[in-house]
Amino acid sequence: MPIRVELAIREGWKATENERFGEVFEVRFISDERKILFRYAPKCEDRFFWEETFKKLMTRRRIVKKEDEVELAPQSRKSQICSLLKKKTKEKFLNDNQVVYYDKLLNNQITICAGPAGTGKSYISMKAAIDLLADPNNTYDKLVIVKPAVEAEEKLGALPGSVSEKMDPYIYPSFYLLNKLIGKNIREKLMDMEVIEVMALAYMRGLNIDNTILVLEEAQNTTPNQMKLLLTRIGFNTKFFISGDLEQTDRYKDKRGTGLYDAMERLQDIPDIAYHQFYGEDIVRNPIISKILKKYENSN
Repeated sequence: MPIRVELAIREGWKATENERFGEVFEVRFISDERKILFRYAPKCEDRFFWEETFKKLMTRRRIVKKEDEVELAPQSRKSQICSLLKKKTKEKFLNDNQVVYYDKLLNNQITICAGPAGTGKSYISMKAAIDLLADPNNTYDKLVIVKPAVEAEEKLGALPGSVSEKMDPYIYPSFYLLNKLIGKNIREKLMDMEVIEVMALAYMRGLNIDNTILVLEEAQNTTPNQMKLLLTRIGFNTKFFISGDLEQTDRYKDKRGTGLYDAMERLQDIPDIAYHQFYGEDIVRNPIISKILKKYENSN
């Protein structure tokens, strides 16, 4: 739809310090009866007002002569994502095994990881997903978060709300990590843009997922059939990050019955599927976690 752009000099408008390099203009953008007014100096070093206004309109920067009508091309979805994320997350690895895992995530279509709590499985997979979204040199434009809706031996009953609202208690740890990596405001903006999306395993049949990074956590609570369903949703230019702790399954007494164990055993010889293992010595959270896990292992 054409956007009318009016450019006029407004007399008597005093320039601010940032506008001392040129004349001060009043620019009006009129679209769908919405008016946006800001001040702009064409020779100004600080173009904050100009850039912020065009972010709102999601258009490329351009000034035209008075009363011209033009079609302003919208930013691509990928450009909008990159403008929000701006740069990759900080290089924060706490041991060499995390670096190896991160590299596998970037260089394979599917990466399946198992390891105890506190080793950074979730953090590294979310970090890799955000770094891929922030990279303008690829076409990934969506992050899908999936978790099995299985409680830790405590039944909450039927939860109210939409599918997304029902999944919130299970997805909260992922949101917490994203808030640490990119901030709550940016995470919420990306969710409003449907760049970050939550999906339930139960409703994935029939989907074909392209240009996406899919993160499945708590995979030890999937069944083999659920894992098969998930893995066969992968489309073109897509990565699946799958992780879990085989010692903390809430669905099976024997870890060999889980979808995570089944996938790790069954898919060993397929190229572009990587496997990674964390161990007790890789735990980077409170050292007491290692001592607690050893006591449980000894009692079993």
